[in-house]
Amino acid sequence: MLYGMQHNKHHHRPCETPPDFLVNSTPLFAAISQQNDSLKTKSLKGRRFKVTGPADVLAYVQCTLGFAPSNSLVVIAFAGNHMSTVVRCDLPETLQHMLRSDTPESVTFMDFGITEDQELDFIKSGRDIGDLLVREPSTTSCLLVYLADDVTVSNQHALAVMGAANAVFAAQFGLQGVPVQEAWLIHHDMLWHLRCAETTECMVQGERVGDPQATEIFKILDPKGAVAGQTHTEPRRLHFPPPSPRAPRKDDDTSGLLEHRPQVVLKRLSLWDTQLQNGPTMLHTDEVAELLAALEHPPVRDAILATACFDLTTALRGMVTLEKFPAQFAAVADVTSNLLDGIAVKDCLKGQSERIPNWSRIAELERLCHQLLPLSDLSSGGIVAGLLVWIEWVRGRGSIALEFLRQARKRFPADQFLILLQGYVRECSVADWAMRTESAWNPQHAA
Repeated sequence: MLYGMQHNKHHHRPCETPPDFLVNSTPLFAAISQQNDSLKTKSLKGRRFKVTGPADVLAYVQCTLGFAPSNSLVVIAFAGNHMSTVVRCDLPETLQHMLRSDTPESVTFMDFGITEDQELDFIKSGRDIGDLLVREPSTTSCLLVYLADDVTVSNQHALAVMGAANAVFAAQFGLQGVPVQEAWLIHHDMLWHLRCAETTECMVQGERVGDPQATEIFKILDPKGAVAGQTHTEPRRLHFPPPSPRAPRKDDDTSGLLEHRPQVVLKRLSLWDTQLQNGPTMLHTDEVAELLAALEHPPVRDAILATACFDLTTALRGMVTLEKFPAQFAAVADVTSNLLDGIAVKDCLKGQSERIPNWSRIAELERLCHQLLPLSDLSSGGIVAGLLVWIEWVRGRGSIALEFLRQARKRFPADQFLILLQGYVRECSVADWAMRTESAWNPQHAA
């Protein structure tokens, strides 16, 4: 979703009018660019939303990320005068320590300012975030919002710390061609401007923000309450199967299964497709066994991912084109190769296909995996958990993906699919889908 926003030229006292970054004369507009939005989301097309305060900006951030960020640096990118990409990362740990009065970092800052090591840490973080922003070619500028929860130093001290850090971040963004229009510090529900168009006599210093979830924008963007109450700091627990001493079941080797029993593979993929198309249903024990058995073969697992991203026909044609499925399977499934489907299937695992994924089907995959995970075993449990890691990663929610990965690796330390995903998540990479406006996920796709 895109939101237009313009700057006023002058600041005003908070009791008189909104800050200069927010306007009350030009309505904002939302443009839904996804091709596979739900009926509820389509009804938002053409609606115009009016921003009247910082709470509206935070409402947009929460509804884009799917949770209320805390102890975070949030970067809102602009394409001209339209809000586009939202990037969130944890506040650097050293910066959090500098905002607490009982830490050596805070005392050191009072005497010497930021140290060389701290500056290098901020430079690296700024460069990494800037690299993400410039991947969207339409990005022209950005707004930085520093959200700090545990601030025990004085307001003047906090402003000095954040001002010094922000100067480093802003310089890095500027070097990459993404100038910082404004920078905000928010703690204890109060807003301070660190950088703004009016550099002198800025009156936005300690203005109360208000509740983002009470805004009209939040109510429109989160009509079913999918985001309300969600924070990225709350514990997210995966429900694993109980430990079992029994050995994993033995199935045919992958090549033998695809060549000599293609009907079995097709049946299993069709069962997955039915669940993704109609939503998870109450499953019979035999159906659970078939769904889990399919995951144990990497090519079939990849076909399930492609089925979730697109549809079963695309997945089958793509796998045949990539020669992951043999000719015997193609004959039984009555499909032929298709170059475009092959490219889409090849790129979907890394979340970088040009073809836009069907986020509604991926949401059903998420529901089904949560249903199957407690019923899985040593052979399939790591893969089911890995699918949940992958879903959060391609959504652009790396912090949640990393937490799921930590839990899953502890329970299934030798699972190869989890090891593969660890390379994606821990490289701090972001899936291309999440960085493109036309393909990015938002929580309303699950509504």
